[in-house]
Amino acid sequence: MDKRLRVVKKKEMGQLLKEEQLWNHTFLSITKHRLLAHQHNPTAGDDDVVLILAYLGDEIVGYMGAFIDNIRIDGKIDNIAWLSTWWVHPKTKGTGIGRSILQEMYAQQEGKIGISQFTPSAKRVYEKSGYFHDLKNSEGIKYVLRSNIAVVLPLIRPRYSTWQGFLKGVDGVMNFLIQPWSWLQAQSLTRKLNNIQLEYLTALDPESEIFIKQNSQDHLAPKSADFFAWAKQFNWVQEAPLVTFTPKDAYEFSSFDTTFNIYLVKVMEAGILIGFLMLQRRDHTLKVLFAYYFNPSRTLADIVLLHALKLGVSQIISYDDAIVAGLRKHTALYKSKKVKESIISKAFDKEDFSDVKMNFGDGDCSFA
Repeated sequence: MDKRLRVVKKKEMGQLLKEEQLWNHTFLSITKHRLLAHQHNPTAGDDDVVLILAYLGDEIVGYMGAFIDNIRIDGKIDNIAWLSTWWVHPKTKGTGIGRSILQEMYAQQEGKIGISQFTPSAKRVYEKSGYFHDLKNSEGIKYVLRSNIAVVLPLIRPRYSTWQGFLKGVDGVMNFLIQPWSWLQAQSLTRKLNNIQLEYLTALDPESEIFIKQNSQDHLAPKSADFFAWAKQFNWVQEAPLVTFTPKDAYEFSSFDTTFNIYLVKVMEAGILIGFLMLQRRDHTLKVLFAYYFNPSRTLADIVLLHALKLGVSQIISYDDAIVAGLRKHTALYKSKKVKESIISKAFDKEDFSDVKMNFGDGDCSFA
């Protein structure tokens, strides 16, 4: 069969919604809500490539997506395509289709590609391509508040998936015993933050926009007000309380989850803006995607922890230095170090990124 690649630009995303073959296929190469998100991305131009489909004859056998963004290198703003999905059908092994998709995306983006978070096997492929070098290894924390072994253990040891009932029972007992401690911790934080006022936004107000701009001069990927409004409105993961009834398994990447929400949080102290947070709650995890502040303090870490306690999540993940330092001073069920790897194309002609800050949400990490 003939191999061919189809390059899809932002302006063509609407047409994909009308293509029955795409949605009636045995697997999905993009979800409808992710397609709409790409279509409304304020950073992408109409002619930017956001998806590549691979075909054997008339059958789709692979795909790669790209999130178009801006980065700042040596004071200048440039475009970057963060790779957000890459999958090929197992039956294509040995055909070179996966490699040809990567090569085509690299060519279409003029080499301006980055990748944030990936599996060890994917990293080996990226290294073998010769296109990339290290961008940043960000150190963070996984702060665990509640027992969640019914989810975690089967991911580490799949054979334990048959023990779901027992593991959930263990979680129930553990969390019943933890509950009084969690309640006392929440009460203590509430008293400690009695001079703090929070405003939850759907889009940035002028004060927040100016504050973020002033406190992100060393950030690799500066974010506009349009980005925050877009990320809040067009989630790549849709909240689905009846998630088992959704076609979540038809797509190899994130699509639906029981709970999913983005919080844009403006932090005031005695009427003065002191910080801004973009938090993501997905199922049992609260992530600190972006944090902006002038004077690092434990206040933002306390606010993040109180959010986690009120939401009843099992864990917090953050890579922001100040928030990580603040969380380390609190008592947890347990804490562990996290490392987020990122790589970037050699086409940007810069190797040392030690002078820039990467946020957890950079790349496509805001959306999954």
